[in-house]
Amino acid sequence: MKLDDNIVVSTILDNNIFHIFAFDIIKNYNNISNAYILSKNIDENSSVQKWRYFVMNKLYNCKYIDKISTYKTKQFHSGYDCWKFIKYKQDPHITKIYSKIISNKIEGKYILLNIRDDQRIVYENNTGLELETFLQENKDRLNASFLYCNFSKMKPEEQYDICHNARILISAHGAGCTNLIFTPFNTPLIEINFRKHWYCDNVCDKHLKGEISMNEKCDGKLTYRPYFHKADYHNLCYLLGKKYLEIEAIKYDGGFLSKNPISKKKIYIDGENLIKDVNELLEKNK
Repeated sequence: MKLDDNIVVSTILDNNIFHIFAFDIIKNYNNISNAYILSKNIDENSSVQKWRYFVMNKLYNCKYIDKISTYKTKQFHSGYDCWKFIKYKQDPHITKIYSKIISNKIEGKYILLNIRDDQRIVYENNTGLELETFLQENKDRLNASFLYCNFSKMKPEEQYDICHNARILISAHGAGCTNLIFTPFNTPLIEINFRKHWYCDNVCDKHLKGEISMNEKCDGKLTYRPYFHKADYHNLCYLLGKKYLEIEAIKYDGGFLSKNPISKKKIYIDGENLIKDVNELLEKNK
């Protein structure tokens, strides 16, 4: 099939929804009606590719295409720095994408916590309860109703629907935070980061084998950056004009599941401080 010049064709093979959004959709978004996803070498039935198809169809009339003879996709945006924490000004191009996805929804109804059950499971440090259980048991102290979900077990349409009515979104760092693009304009993101005890990247053998505690400094190297550098969603919030708050972990447990330093099994945070932060954000957003 031959396409006209400057048609949007999504060609990224990555299976990470943040990478798809930040390195493909943002850069190539154009105010046209039709777009295509090159289906060669991707699994259309994977949850990630279904998410891409869903988002692309919020922006265009989008279809899969298996091969293209000639085409030229013009980049309309250079993207943004995901490595350094930058207080960007609101970006009109990215905001236009976001507005089209959410149809200018302003306000949500409830506090929404995204959880995982394979890794990066978040616990309240003092009680040892999983965070969703702790917040559920303390829901009367929260100044809005509380829900939790697991994006990895939901269809894109379900992720969109539950985020579209979130008044605050809480999540540990990970690709699921990309769903902040489904939340209303006034919805802040509270991100649980891994800044504390960020000692090696890639994870050193001593930490990986459990020879030393995850909370203990090692003799490994910070190959990629000499400091914590997960600025993906911090920067995206600023570009969208959203409020952003990060919660620092107190400690980790359960070991690393791979050499990726975010592949921690268990994360412990201060639940009392989280309740305080949530209620302060709710008060400011009145």
